[in-house]
Amino acid sequence: MINTQFTIPVTASAEAAHALDRFALDFMGYSKTLGQYFAAADQAPEAPLVQAYAGALHMALEANTGLAASRPYLARATAHAPNASGPEQQVIRAILDWSAGDHVGALCGLLRHVHEAPRDILAAKWGQYLAFNLGRADDMLRFATLTTPHHEGLAEAHGMLAFGLEQTHQLQAAEEEGRRALSAKRSDAWAQHAVAHVMETQGRVDEGIAFLMAHSDTWADRSVFMREHNWWHVALFHLDREHTGAALAVFDQHLWGEWPEFGQEQIGAVSALWRLELRGVDVGARWTALGAKIAERGPEHVWPFHDMHYVYGLARAGEDEALRELMVSLEAHALRMGPGSAWAQVAVPLARGLSAHAQGRFCVAAEAIGPCITQLQRIGGSHAQRDVFVQTWVDAAIKTGEITAARHLLQQRLAARPNIPVTMRLLSQCLAPSAVSGG
Repeated sequence: MINTQFTIPVTASAEAAHALDRFALDFMGYSKTLGQYFAAADQAPEAPLVQAYAGALHMALEANTGLAASRPYLARATAHAPNASGPEQQVIRAILDWSAGDHVGALCGLLRHVHEAPRDILAAKWGQYLAFNLGRADDMLRFATLTTPHHEGLAEAHGMLAFGLEQTHQLQAAEEEGRRALSAKRSDAWAQHAVAHVMETQGRVDEGIAFLMAHSDTWADRSVFMREHNWWHVALFHLDREHTGAALAVFDQHLWGEWPEFGQEQIGAVSALWRLELRGVDVGARWTALGAKIAERGPEHVWPFHDMHYVYGLARAGEDEALRELMVSLEAHALRMGPGSAWAQVAVPLARGLSAHAQGRFCVAAEAIGPCITQLQRIGGSHAQRDVFVQTWVDAAIKTGEITAARHLLQQRLAARPNIPVTMRLLSQCLAPSAVSGG
């Protein structure tokens, strides 16, 4: 057994153990060199935990191609697992559960492991990844609170804790932890992201733009996801300040085109164009290339949050056959997952409503999306990411005369985030005599 700094003692050579530590830092820090881990794993085929994490990294591509690429690594992890320690086997088993589609089982396995081995910040970070996509914010925080005391002063640990706090609505503590991380490492993009989330939640728009732009010089060596996602937050702040031209420029320069096959790039691009159109911006032909790339994926059903964006993007791009195929497959997948699943109870009706909105069928959209609003967390994503679904319902509700319900929700939004121009404008529209009278 070889000791490591960021995970458990491993059944591997000293070189492979060192590679695992490098991988941990790259993964927690969203480094663009993260893919170099595969070469290190290929040099250690008999190290089961090293193999399992290579499989996990492929699965984090969130695509069928990633799942296929993970299989040789997971097969080697399985073959050599009997030689591993008990803690290693527990992590391997969780990753295998994930590969088999048992996401909750994988999450629970990692949570048990981190309870028993709280120094294992690498496992905790993977646990946060699963918890985020399952909509389990409390578990995100739980992983971070278990491991952070064992990595005091490590920027990545404090960034993990900051985001867990933010997603559980502990905003002051979240900002403090995020800034603590940045005092240790100014370039920690996940800590920057956590602080930006706090500012977004509180409606601190100008401060958010200034904060992110002041750190944007540190994003060049981050992964495509992390770099584009922080730029996506810049675009959101610009939209809230009514800087629609600036938001569109962020899309053109930073959100689309670097890796158009990548699901996270597609999701960020869909979300940005979607929000721009909700603000009345003509996005031209930008949907066309985006929709074509989404259509190439075919139905995958990796996470329900992802599918909602694929549905909307296909509908706006006029990819009718691909949209029909995805909707049929989504409904079949929901049946397989069971009537109590988030797929069945939230994803299917929400997808129907979103596709209807994208196609201009606003009555259907309002009726289908409305009952999903209180359950959105179940499909994963952050508060900020899921908010586009709420904005879409408000738009459909106003257009179809559901003024009282729209007004009530807009009043809540204005109280939570004062002085956001679009909220005040929509609320004024709902309070106008013509809206009340139905004229």
